[in-house]
Amino acid sequence: MQLTEFDHQSLIERTRRDFAPFYDQLRWITPEAAEEMTRRRRELLDILSSNAATAFGNTKPFTGSLSPGCRLCGGGEWSCLFINNICNARCFYCPSRQQQVDEPGTSTLIFEHAKDYVDYLEYFGFKGASISGGEPFMTFERTLAFASQIKKRFGERIYLWLYTNGILAADDKLRRLRDAGLDEIRFNIGAVGYSLDRVSKAVGVIPHVTIEVPAVPERVDELISLLPEMKERGVDFLNLHQIRCTAFNYPNLVSRGYTFVHGPATGVAESEIAALTVLAHAAERGIGPAVNYCSLIYRQRYQARAARHRWAERLKKGHEDITETGMIRSLSCAADPSVLDGLETSFAAEGAGLYQRKNGRLYFGRALMAPVLAAGASLRVSYYLPSIHPSVTYRNPYQEVRLNRKKTVVLERASAVADLDLGPDEAEAFSALTGAGQTVPADLDALFRLFPGIGRTLQAQEKWGQIPHAERLRSGLLEYY
Repeated sequence: MQLTEFDHQSLIERTRRDFAPFYDQLRWITPEAAEEMTRRRRELLDILSSNAATAFGNTKPFTGSLSPGCRLCGGGEWSCLFINNICNARCFYCPSRQQQVDEPGTSTLIFEHAKDYVDYLEYFGFKGASISGGEPFMTFERTLAFASQIKKRFGERIYLWLYTNGILAADDKLRRLRDAGLDEIRFNIGAVGYSLDRVSKAVGVIPHVTIEVPAVPERVDELISLLPEMKERGVDFLNLHQIRCTAFNYPNLVSRGYTFVHGPATGVAESEIAALTVLAHAAERGIGPAVNYCSLIYRQRYQARAARHRWAERLKKGHEDITETGMIRSLSCAADPSVLDGLETSFAAEGAGLYQRKNGRLYFGRALMAPVLAAGASLRVSYYLPSIHPSVTYRNPYQEVRLNRKKTVVLERASAVADLDLGPDEAEAFSALTGAGQTVPADLDALFRLFPGIGRTLQAQEKWGQIPHAERLRSGLLEYY
Protein backbone atom coordinates (compact mmCIF):
# COMPACT_ATOMS: atom_id res chain seq x y z
CA MET A 1 0.00 0.00 0.00
CA GLN A 2 1.23 3.50 -0.73
CA LEU A 3 1.94 5.50 2.39
CA THR A 4 -0.99 7.61 3.47
CA GLU A 5 -1.06 11.20 4.63
CA PHE A 6 -2.24 9.93 8.03
CA ASP A 7 1.07 8.19 8.57
CA HIS A 8 3.45 11.08 9.17
CA GLN A 9 6.14 9.03 10.85
CA SER A 10 6.33 6.51 8.02
CA LEU A 11 6.52 9.31 5.47
CA ILE A 12 9.37 10.88 7.43
CA GLU A 13 11.17 7.55 7.56
CA ARG A 14 10.69 7.01 3.84
CA THR A 15 12.05 10.49 3.09
CA ARG A 16 15.03 9.80 5.34
CA ARG A 17 15.76 6.62 3.35
CA ASP A 18 15.25 8.21 -0.05
CA PHE A 19 17.35 11.25 0.83
CA ALA A 20 19.85 9.32 2.96
CA PRO A 21 23.05 10.89 1.52
CA PHE A 22 21.86 14.44 2.23
CA TYR A 23 18.84 14.24 4.56
CA ASP A 24 20.70 15.82 7.46
CA GLN A 25 21.84 18.72 5.26
CA LEU A 26 18.24 19.90 4.82
CA ARG A 27 16.69 22.34 7.25
CA TRP A 28 13.52 20.50 8.19
CA ILE A 29 10.64 22.48 9.60
CA THR A 30 10.46 22.59 13.40
CA PRO A 31 7.18 22.48 15.36
CA GLU A 32 7.61 26.18 16.14
CA ALA A 33 8.24 27.10 12.51
CA ALA A 34 5.33 24.90 11.41
CA GLU A 35 3.02 26.73 13.78
CA GLU A 36 4.17 30.13 12.51
CA MET A 37 3.94 29.17 8.84
CA THR A 38 0.52 27.62 9.41
CA ARG A 39 -0.62 30.90 10.96
CA ARG A 40 0.73 32.89 8.03
CA ARG A 41 -0.85 30.52 5.51
CA ARG A 42 -4.18 30.79 7.31
CA GLU A 43 -4.05 34.58 7.07
CA LEU A 44 -3.46 34.40 3.32
CA LEU A 45 -6.20 31.81 2.82
CA ASP A 46 -8.57 34.03 4.80
CA ILE A 47 -7.86 36.85 2.33
CA LEU A 48 -8.48 34.50 -0.56
CA SER A 49 -11.70 33.13 0.90
CA SER A 50 -13.55 36.29 -0.08
CA ASN A 51 -11.54 37.30 -3.15
CA ALA A 52 -10.74 34.06 -4.95
CA ALA A 53 -12.05 30.59 -5.69
CA THR A 54 -10.64 27.13 -5.05
CA ALA A 55 -10.82 23.81 -6.85
CA PHE A 56 -9.89 20.16 -6.48
CA GLY A 57 -10.52 19.66 -2.79
CA ASN A 58 -9.25 23.12 -1.81
CA THR A 59 -5.75 22.29 -3.06
CA LYS A 60 -5.77 24.80 -5.93
CA PRO A 61 -6.81 28.38 -5.03
CA PHE A 62 -7.14 30.74 -7.99
CA THR A 63 -8.37 34.11 -9.17
CA GLY A 64 -10.42 34.63 -12.30
CA SER A 65 -10.55 31.26 -14.01
CA LEU A 66 -8.36 28.24 -14.59
CA SER A 67 -6.79 27.54 -17.94
CA PRO A 68 -8.63 24.83 -19.92
CA GLY A 69 -5.45 22.77 -19.55
CA CYS A 70 -5.46 23.09 -15.75
CA ARG A 71 -9.09 22.01 -15.61
CA LEU A 72 -8.30 18.94 -17.72
CA CYS A 73 -5.28 18.16 -15.54
CA GLY A 74 -7.29 18.22 -12.31
CA GLY A 75 -10.09 16.24 -13.90
CA GLY A 76 -7.73 13.45 -14.91
CA GLU A 77 -8.10 13.92 -18.66
CA TRP A 78 -4.57 15.06 -19.51
CA SER A 79 -1.37 13.40 -20.72
CA CYS A 80 2.04 15.09 -20.53
CA LEU A 81 4.62 14.03 -23.12
CA PHE A 82 8.26 14.73 -22.25
CA ILE A 83 9.59 15.30 -25.71
CA ASN A 84 13.39 15.25 -25.28
CA ASN A 85 14.83 15.61 -21.72
CA ILE A 86 17.34 18.29 -22.73
CA CYS A 87 17.27 21.97 -21.74
CA ASN A 88 19.28 25.10 -22.52
CA ALA A 89 18.51 26.82 -19.20
CA ARG A 90 19.96 26.12 -15.78
CA CYS A 91 17.20 27.07 -13.34
CA PHE A 92 18.32 26.45 -9.76
CA TYR A 93 14.98 24.85 -8.87
CA CYS A 94 14.87 22.35 -11.76
CA PRO A 95 14.12 18.92 -10.22
CA SER A 96 16.06 16.80 -12.75
CA ARG A 97 19.19 16.66 -14.87
CA GLN A 98 18.27 17.47 -18.47
CA GLN A 99 21.45 17.24 -20.47
CA GLN A 100 20.94 14.68 -23.24
CA VAL A 101 18.31 14.06 -25.87
CA ASP A 102 16.08 11.09 -25.04
CA GLU A 103 13.13 9.59 -26.86
CA PRO A 104 9.69 11.08 -26.14
CA GLY A 105 7.92 9.44 -23.22
CA THR A 106 5.26 9.56 -20.55
CA SER A 107 4.28 7.37 -17.58
CA THR A 108 7.30 5.03 -18.11
CA LEU A 109 6.30 4.58 -21.78
CA ILE A 110 8.47 5.51 -24.76
CA PHE A 111 6.95 6.79 -28.01
CA GLU A 112 9.49 6.99 -30.80
CA HIS A 113 6.77 7.69 -33.35
CA ALA A 114 4.09 10.36 -33.11
CA LYS A 115 1.44 7.97 -34.44
CA ASP A 116 1.97 5.63 -31.49
CA TYR A 117 1.45 8.47 -29.02
CA VAL A 118 -1.66 9.64 -30.87
CA ASP A 119 -3.06 6.09 -30.74
CA TYR A 120 -2.30 6.02 -27.00
CA LEU A 121 -4.23 9.28 -26.49
CA GLU A 122 -7.17 7.90 -28.43
CA TYR A 123 -7.31 4.51 -26.75
CA PHE A 124 -7.40 5.97 -23.24
CA GLY A 125 -9.73 8.84 -24.11
CA PHE A 126 -7.58 11.82 -23.19
CA LYS A 127 -9.09 15.26 -23.78
CA GLY A 128 -5.90 17.23 -23.11
CA ALA A 129 -2.22 16.78 -23.95
CA SER A 130 0.88 18.82 -23.29
CA ILE A 131 4.41 18.77 -24.64
CA SER A 132 7.16 19.38 -22.12
CA GLY A 133 10.94 18.98 -22.21
CA GLY A 134 13.44 19.67 -21.12
CA GLU A 135 12.94 22.38 -23.68
CA PRO A 136 10.68 21.46 -26.65
CA PHE A 137 12.19 24.12 -28.94
CA MET A 138 15.58 22.36 -28.77
CA THR A 139 14.15 19.53 -30.87
CA PHE A 140 11.68 21.72 -32.71
CA GLU A 141 10.95 19.52 -35.73
CA ARG A 142 10.20 16.59 -33.46
CA THR A 143 7.97 18.78 -31.29
CA LEU A 144 6.15 20.12 -34.33
CA ALA A 145 5.64 16.62 -35.74
CA PHE A 146 3.99 15.39 -32.54
CA ALA A 147 1.86 18.53 -32.18
CA SER A 148 0.75 18.32 -35.80
CA GLN A 149 -0.26 14.68 -35.63
CA ILE A 150 -2.14 15.17 -32.36
CA LYS A 151 -4.23 18.00 -33.74
CA LYS A 152 -4.64 16.35 -37.14
CA ARG A 153 -6.21 13.31 -35.47
CA PHE A 154 -8.29 15.06 -32.82
CA GLY A 155 -8.77 18.69 -33.79
CA GLU A 156 -10.87 20.41 -31.12
CA ARG A 157 -11.39 17.13 -29.30
CA ILE A 158 -7.99 17.59 -27.61
CA TYR A 159 -6.71 20.77 -25.99
CA LEU A 160 -2.95 20.95 -26.66
CA TRP A 161 -0.38 23.08 -24.84
CA LEU A 162 3.39 23.38 -24.68
CA TYR A 163 5.88 24.33 -21.94
CA THR A 164 8.95 26.42 -22.77
CA ASN A 165 11.52 28.76 -21.28
CA GLY A 166 11.09 30.87 -24.42
CA ILE A 167 14.79 31.23 -25.23
CA LEU A 168 14.38 29.70 -28.70
CA ALA A 169 10.77 30.74 -29.28
CA ALA A 170 11.33 32.62 -32.54
CA ASP A 171 8.44 34.24 -34.38
CA ASP A 172 8.44 31.78 -37.28
CA LYS A 173 8.41 28.78 -34.94
CA LEU A 174 5.51 30.21 -32.96
CA ARG A 175 3.57 30.66 -36.18
CA ARG A 176 4.29 27.09 -37.22
CA LEU A 177 3.01 25.82 -33.87
CA ARG A 178 -0.09 27.96 -34.27
CA ASP A 179 -0.69 26.53 -37.72
CA ALA A 180 -0.26 23.03 -36.28
CA GLY A 181 -3.12 23.80 -33.90
CA LEU A 182 -1.40 24.58 -30.57
CA ASP A 183 -4.01 25.94 -28.15
CA GLU A 184 -1.80 27.28 -25.35
CA ILE A 185 1.85 28.02 -24.61
CA ARG A 186 3.31 28.28 -21.10
CA PHE A 187 6.50 30.25 -20.40
CA ASN A 188 8.88 29.73 -17.49
CA ILE A 189 10.09 33.32 -17.16
CA GLY A 190 12.33 32.32 -14.25
CA ALA A 191 14.76 30.99 -16.86
CA VAL A 192 15.15 34.41 -18.50
CA GLY A 193 15.42 36.78 -15.54
CA TYR A 194 11.64 37.35 -15.37
CA SER A 195 11.64 39.19 -18.70
CA LEU A 196 8.30 39.30 -20.53
CA ASP A 197 9.76 40.00 -23.97
CA ARG A 198 9.62 36.40 -25.18
CA VAL A 199 6.13 35.99 -23.76
CA SER A 200 4.95 39.00 -25.77
CA LYS A 201 6.01 37.31 -29.02
CA ALA A 202 3.37 34.62 -28.50
CA VAL A 203 0.49 36.99 -27.69
CA GLY A 204 -1.80 37.24 -30.68
CA VAL A 205 -0.19 34.17 -32.25
CA ILE A 206 -1.03 31.29 -29.87
CA PRO A 207 -4.65 31.45 -28.62
CA HIS A 208 -3.79 31.26 -24.89
CA VAL A 209 -0.54 32.54 -23.36
CA THR A 210 0.41 31.51 -19.81
CA ILE A 211 3.31 32.17 -17.48
CA GLU A 212 4.07 29.10 -15.38
CA VAL A 213 6.92 29.32 -12.91
CA PRO A 214 7.86 27.97 -9.48
CA ALA A 215 7.18 30.47 -6.69
CA VAL A 216 10.68 31.61 -5.69
CA PRO A 217 10.51 33.32 -2.27
CA GLU A 218 13.18 35.88 -3.16
CA ARG A 219 11.26 36.99 -6.26
CA VAL A 220 7.85 37.60 -4.70
CA ASP A 221 8.07 41.41 -4.93
CA GLU A 222 9.20 41.18 -8.54
CA LEU A 223 6.33 38.90 -9.48
CA ILE A 224 3.85 41.20 -7.77
CA SER A 225 5.25 44.23 -9.58
CA LEU A 226 4.94 42.40 -12.91
CA LEU A 227 1.25 41.54 -12.49
CA PRO A 228 -0.11 44.69 -14.20
CA GLU A 229 2.39 44.40 -17.06
CA MET A 230 1.50 40.73 -17.58
CA LYS A 231 -2.10 41.76 -18.04
CA GLU A 232 -1.21 44.67 -20.33
CA ARG A 233 0.90 42.44 -22.54
CA GLY A 234 -1.94 39.97 -23.01
CA VAL A 235 -0.97 37.13 -20.64
CA ASP A 236 -4.05 35.06 -19.85
CA PHE A 237 -2.88 33.00 -16.87
CA LEU A 238 -0.14 32.96 -14.21
CA ASN A 239 0.45 29.49 -12.73
CA LEU A 240 2.66 29.32 -9.62
CA HIS A 241 4.20 26.03 -8.52
CA GLN A 242 5.59 24.98 -5.16
CA ILE A 243 9.31 24.18 -5.37
CA ARG A 244 10.03 20.48 -4.92
CA CYS A 245 13.26 19.13 -3.44
CA THR A 246 14.98 16.25 -5.25
CA ALA A 247 18.34 14.52 -5.18
CA PHE A 248 19.34 16.72 -8.11
CA ASN A 249 18.41 20.23 -6.95
CA TYR A 250 18.88 19.97 -3.17
CA PRO A 251 22.33 21.70 -3.06
CA ASN A 252 20.84 24.79 -4.70
CA LEU A 253 17.88 24.82 -2.35
CA VAL A 254 20.02 24.27 0.74
CA SER A 255 22.30 27.15 -0.24
CA ARG A 256 19.30 29.47 -0.17
CA GLY A 257 18.38 28.54 3.38
CA TYR A 258 14.95 27.14 2.56
CA THR A 259 12.80 25.21 5.03
CA PHE A 260 11.65 21.75 3.93
CA VAL A 261 8.41 19.97 4.80
CA HIS A 262 7.68 16.25 4.74
CA GLY A 263 4.86 14.69 2.80
CA PRO A 264 4.24 12.44 -0.18
CA ALA A 265 6.72 14.82 -1.88
CA THR A 266 9.28 17.06 -0.17
CA GLY A 267 8.42 20.70 -0.68
CA VAL A 268 9.81 24.12 0.23
CA ALA A 269 7.60 25.78 2.84
CA GLU A 270 8.56 29.33 1.87
CA SER A 271 7.61 28.60 -1.76
CA GLU A 272 4.02 27.88 -0.79
CA ILE A 273 3.83 31.08 1.27
CA ALA A 274 5.33 32.99 -1.68
CA ALA A 275 2.73 31.64 -4.12
CA LEU A 276 -0.15 32.45 -1.78
CA THR A 277 1.27 35.94 -1.17
CA VAL A 278 1.27 36.73 -4.89
CA LEU A 279 -2.17 35.20 -5.28
CA ALA A 280 -3.61 37.17 -2.35
CA HIS A 281 -2.14 40.42 -3.67
CA ALA A 282 -3.67 39.83 -7.11
CA ALA A 283 -7.02 38.84 -5.60
CA GLU A 284 -7.30 41.79 -3.21
CA ARG A 285 -6.44 44.36 -5.85
CA GLY A 286 -8.04 42.71 -8.85
CA ILE A 287 -4.88 43.06 -10.93
CA GLY A 288 -2.95 40.89 -13.33
CA PRO A 289 -3.98 37.82 -15.27
CA ALA A 290 -5.86 34.93 -13.67
CA VAL A 291 -3.53 33.40 -11.05
CA ASN A 292 -3.54 29.89 -9.60
CA TYR A 293 -1.37 28.07 -7.09
CA CYS A 294 -0.36 24.53 -8.12
CA SER A 295 0.63 22.94 -4.81
CA LEU A 296 2.66 19.77 -4.49
CA ILE A 297 -0.17 18.09 -2.62
CA TYR A 298 -2.55 18.92 -5.48
CA ARG A 299 -0.20 17.12 -7.84
CA GLN A 300 0.24 14.18 -5.47
CA ARG A 301 -3.49 13.75 -4.90
CA TYR A 302 -5.08 14.65 -8.21
CA GLN A 303 -2.50 13.89 -10.88
CA ALA A 304 -1.67 10.55 -9.26
CA ARG A 305 -5.38 9.76 -8.80
CA ALA A 306 -6.05 10.55 -12.45
CA ALA A 307 -3.47 8.07 -13.72
CA ARG A 308 -4.66 5.30 -11.41
CA HIS A 309 -8.29 5.86 -12.34
CA ARG A 310 -7.48 5.72 -16.05
CA TRP A 311 -5.78 2.33 -15.79
CA ALA A 312 -8.31 1.03 -13.25
CA GLU A 313 -11.16 1.55 -15.71
CA ARG A 314 -9.59 -1.11 -17.94
CA LEU A 315 -8.51 -3.50 -15.17
CA LYS A 316 -11.43 -3.72 -12.77
CA LYS A 317 -13.83 -6.64 -12.82
CA GLY A 318 -17.56 -6.12 -13.12
CA HIS A 319 -18.22 -6.49 -9.39
CA GLU A 320 -15.33 -4.20 -8.38
CA ASP A 321 -15.40 -0.44 -7.85
CA ILE A 322 -12.91 2.36 -8.38
CA THR A 323 -12.40 4.49 -5.28
CA GLU A 324 -12.09 8.26 -5.25
CA THR A 325 -8.30 7.84 -5.10
CA GLY A 326 -8.22 5.64 -8.19
CA MET A 327 -7.69 2.33 -6.42
CA ILE A 328 -9.60 -0.82 -7.36
CA ARG A 329 -11.77 -2.01 -4.46
CA SER A 330 -12.90 -5.62 -4.11
CA LEU A 331 -15.63 -6.44 -1.56
CA SER A 332 -16.70 -9.94 -0.57
CA CYS A 333 -18.57 -11.70 2.20
CA ALA A 334 -18.74 -15.19 3.68
CA ALA A 335 -21.73 -16.80 5.39
CA ASP A 336 -23.77 -20.00 5.47
CA PRO A 337 -24.68 -21.16 1.97
CA SER A 338 -28.35 -20.44 2.62
CA VAL A 339 -27.47 -16.81 3.51
CA LEU A 340 -25.37 -16.46 0.37
CA ASP A 341 -28.23 -17.95 -1.67
CA GLY A 342 -30.56 -15.30 -0.30
CA LEU A 343 -28.09 -12.51 -0.99
CA GLU A 344 -27.51 -13.75 -4.49
CA THR A 345 -31.24 -13.73 -5.14
CA SER A 346 -31.52 -10.13 -3.93
CA PHE A 347 -28.47 -9.14 -5.96
CA ALA A 348 -29.89 -10.62 -9.17
CA ALA A 349 -32.40 -7.79 -9.46
CA GLU A 350 -29.49 -5.35 -9.79
CA GLY A 351 -27.81 -7.16 -12.67
CA ALA A 352 -25.50 -10.14 -12.94
CA GLY A 353 -22.42 -8.03 -13.69
CA LEU A 354 -22.31 -6.51 -10.20
CA TYR A 355 -21.61 -9.72 -8.27
CA GLN A 356 -19.86 -13.08 -8.52
CA ARG A 357 -19.94 -16.21 -6.34
CA LYS A 358 -16.64 -18.00 -6.12
CA ASN A 359 -14.90 -20.37 -3.67
CA GLY A 360 -17.55 -20.01 -1.01
CA ARG A 361 -17.58 -16.21 -1.10
CA LEU A 362 -19.86 -13.67 -2.69
CA TYR A 363 -18.10 -10.76 -4.42
CA PHE A 364 -20.15 -7.63 -4.99
CA GLY A 365 -20.02 -3.91 -5.71
CA ARG A 366 -20.45 -1.18 -3.11
CA ALA A 367 -23.98 -0.46 -4.38
CA LEU A 368 -25.05 -3.93 -3.13
CA MET A 369 -23.64 -3.65 0.39
CA ALA A 370 -26.86 -2.86 2.28
CA PRO A 371 -28.30 -6.42 2.09
CA VAL A 372 -24.94 -7.82 3.25
CA LEU A 373 -24.96 -5.59 6.33
CA ALA A 374 -28.58 -6.52 7.06
CA ALA A 375 -27.73 -10.23 6.82
CA GLY A 376 -24.82 -9.86 9.27
CA ALA A 377 -22.38 -11.55 6.88
CA SER A 378 -18.68 -10.97 7.46
CA LEU A 379 -17.18 -8.35 5.16
CA ARG A 380 -13.76 -8.43 3.51
CA VAL A 381 -12.17 -5.61 1.52
CA SER A 382 -9.05 -5.59 -0.64
CA TYR A 383 -7.47 -2.84 -2.73
CA TYR A 384 -5.39 -3.02 -5.88
CA LEU A 385 -3.02 -0.47 -7.35
CA PRO A 386 -3.27 -0.09 -11.15
CA SER A 387 -0.25 0.93 -13.23
CA ILE A 388 1.00 1.02 -16.81
CA HIS A 389 4.26 -0.38 -18.20
CA PRO A 390 6.03 -0.68 -21.55
CA SER A 391 6.21 -4.47 -21.15
CA VAL A 392 5.14 -7.26 -18.80
CA THR A 393 6.91 -7.24 -15.42
CA TYR A 394 5.58 -10.70 -14.43
CA ARG A 395 5.09 -9.44 -10.88
CA ASN A 396 1.32 -8.92 -11.06
CA PRO A 397 -1.77 -9.88 -13.05
CA TYR A 398 -1.68 -7.92 -16.29
CA GLN A 399 -3.56 -6.99 -19.41
CA GLU A 400 -1.88 -6.24 -22.72
CA VAL A 401 -3.27 -3.30 -24.66
CA ARG A 402 -2.56 -3.17 -28.39
CA LEU A 403 -2.53 0.47 -29.47
CA ASN A 404 -1.82 -0.40 -33.09
CA ARG A 405 -0.18 -3.14 -35.12
CA LYS A 406 3.29 -2.32 -33.79
CA LYS A 407 2.76 -0.75 -30.35
CA THR A 408 1.60 -2.52 -27.19
CA VAL A 409 1.49 -1.36 -23.58
CA VAL A 410 0.74 -3.34 -20.42
CA LEU A 411 -1.65 -2.59 -17.54
CA GLU A 412 -1.02 -4.28 -14.20
CA ARG A 413 -2.90 -4.55 -10.90
CA ALA A 414 -0.77 -5.01 -7.82
CA SER A 415 -2.15 -5.94 -4.42
CA ALA A 416 -2.08 -2.82 -2.26
CA VAL A 417 -4.15 -3.89 0.77
CA ALA A 418 -5.04 -7.57 1.00
CA ASP A 419 -8.01 -9.15 2.77
CA LEU A 420 -9.01 -6.76 5.53
CA ASP A 421 -11.75 -8.54 7.49
CA LEU A 422 -14.32 -6.21 9.04
CA GLY A 423 -16.61 -7.10 11.92
CA PRO A 424 -20.22 -5.83 12.07
CA ASP A 425 -19.37 -2.44 13.66
CA GLU A 426 -16.42 -1.99 11.32
CA ALA A 427 -18.59 -2.88 8.33
CA GLU A 428 -21.11 -0.20 9.34
CA ALA A 429 -18.27 2.33 9.67
CA PHE A 430 -16.91 1.27 6.29
CA SER A 431 -20.35 1.73 4.72
CA ALA A 432 -20.61 5.23 6.17
CA LEU A 433 -17.05 6.22 5.19
CA THR A 434 -17.55 5.13 1.58
CA GLY A 435 -20.97 6.75 1.24
CA ALA A 436 -21.56 9.82 -0.88
CA GLY A 437 -20.50 13.09 0.70
CA GLN A 438 -18.41 11.64 3.54
CA THR A 439 -15.13 13.51 4.08
CA VAL A 440 -11.91 11.92 5.29
CA PRO A 441 -11.31 12.57 9.01
CA ALA A 442 -8.22 14.64 9.76
CA ASP A 443 -6.42 11.79 11.53
CA LEU A 444 -7.02 8.44 13.22
CA ASP A 445 -8.21 10.05 16.45
CA ALA A 446 -10.88 11.92 14.51
CA LEU A 447 -11.83 8.70 12.72
CA PHE A 448 -12.22 6.79 15.97
CA ARG A 449 -14.33 9.58 17.44
CA LEU A 450 -16.56 9.54 14.37
CA PHE A 451 -16.94 5.74 14.48
CA PRO A 452 -16.47 4.70 18.15
CA GLY A 453 -17.71 1.18 17.46
CA ILE A 454 -14.51 0.15 15.72
CA GLY A 455 -12.40 0.61 18.86
CA ARG A 456 -8.85 1.88 19.30
CA THR A 457 -6.80 -1.31 19.30
CA LEU A 458 -3.44 -1.60 17.56
CA GLN A 459 -5.11 -3.84 15.00
CA ALA A 460 -7.76 -1.19 14.36
CA GLN A 461 -5.10 1.50 13.99
CA GLU A 462 -3.21 -0.55 11.42
CA LYS A 463 -6.38 -1.40 9.50
CA TRP A 464 -7.93 2.04 9.54
CA GLY A 465 -4.68 3.75 8.75
CA GLN A 466 -5.01 2.16 5.30
CA ILE A 467 -8.71 2.24 4.44
CA PRO A 468 -9.49 6.01 4.42
CA HIS A 469 -6.75 6.94 1.97
CA ALA A 470 -7.45 4.05 -0.32
CA GLU A 471 -11.00 5.36 -0.42
CA ARG A 472 -11.08 9.14 -0.39
CA LEU A 473 -8.96 12.18 -1.14
CA ARG A 474 -8.32 14.56 1.71
CA SER A 475 -9.27 18.20 1.40
CA GLY A 476 -7.07 21.26 1.82
CA LEU A 477 -3.36 21.92 1.66
CA LEU A 478 -0.86 19.63 3.34
CA GLU A 479 -0.11 20.29 6.98
CA TYR A 480 3.47 21.32 7.82
CA TYR A 481 5.51 18.71 9.70
